[in-house]
Amino acid sequence: MERQTRIVADVAGAKPLWFSVESRYAHLLSDRADHVAVALLLPAMQSGRALHVGGTVTDTLLHQVNGDLQNLLMLTNPGTTRVAVSAEQVAEAAAPADGVATGFSGGVDSLATVEEYFWRGTAPRSLHITHLVNNNVGAHGTGGRALWEARCRPLQEAAESWGLPFVRVDSNLDEHYPRIGFLESVTLRNVAVAHALGAGIGRLLISAAGRFDDVSTQRITAAEPLALPLLSTRGVAVTSAGSGSNRVQKTVALIHRPEARILDVCIDPSPERTRNCSKCDKCLRTLLTIEIAGGLERFCPHAFSLGTYLAHRDDYVARVLVGAGVHDREIIAYAAHVNWRWRVRDHLAASAWRARAAAVRLRRAARSRLAALPGARAGLARVRARAIRRETRA
Repeated sequence: MERQTRIVADVAGAKPLWFSVESRYAHLLSDRADHVAVALLLPAMQSGRALHVGGTVTDTLLHQVNGDLQNLLMLTNPGTTRVAVSAEQVAEAAAPADGVATGFSGGVDSLATVEEYFWRGTAPRSLHITHLVNNNVGAHGTGGRALWEARCRPLQEAAESWGLPFVRVDSNLDEHYPRIGFLESVTLRNVAVAHALGAGIGRLLISAAGRFDDVSTQRITAAEPLALPLLSTRGVAVTSAGSGSNRVQKTVALIHRPEARILDVCIDPSPERTRNCSKCDKCLRTLLTIEIAGGLERFCPHAFSLGTYLAHRDDYVARVLVGAGVHDREIIAYAAHVNWRWRVRDHLAASAWRARAAAVRLRRAARSRLAALPGARAGLARVRARAIRRETRA
């Protein structure tokens, strides 16, 4: 592994917080402590403890962290409380660096941002991507660093082929979020990395997972268009990219890009996996979209297995046709837009799914009515108890 350079902050009552990059990218690391204020704000709000940051924090960020940002986080993360945040030194924002980065995972949202702000060549210089970043801040679950490194290998090869630096940022930040899930805090984790790289990166483009009409305060990812301005400074601007397009539109935009053959949407966490499994829901959703757009041969067999997809396709299509989820509706609307004809057996399979779902609802309703009868609850409890005792004896 290449030599690393770390920035470290001591944390009272916990392990030091650190971020590291390969030493060839050490010039990107900021000498300010803005990343510490962002990284530890939510844990402090969860514990109800004031946060004092050693070092220098940008004045506008400190103001926002003590103001509307906490009001927003209390909505997206119920159970948190307002805390006082202070710093050893406060300074005006530094001039922004020229670097423009985006998080690069190889997924649809990620590649859509690269397509708009790099491949297409129409973005102004101030928005043209100069660096690709991949963070190890908790997204890889129990797979940890081994899974992260395995996922990074093909991404680094792709970045190098495009002439872009691939900056891998390692951190123990996840250890400082013992009772806060990754999805409940992902925005703050990634923005902390942006500020840590503030000496060389003046703008971070965060690929949006949803559209503007999905904006809400129910979760932090849905509130990103509201949160990111509050997490930015004049020196480090963090903005959302792709909020105007849905997942189907982003996928279709990648089909004729040969660079997009590295597309990786799979949820299989195995470090040994070398391409998409082609049978999980994310793979099937992506492949069905690509099929409707007429581009399967462009991604099979390099990124996906056509045989595996076809073996699971019919069951998935049936679920889409009866589904009410956002992605189901997007696929159905796109199919109608391009005059896609669903097969007769697709409709028959969907009808079978509806019948099974109706039968399940009827059984649940019957059980509910039975449980409401006088004496039924006690009878059911006795039956369950006998079953448990029999299982215990066995």
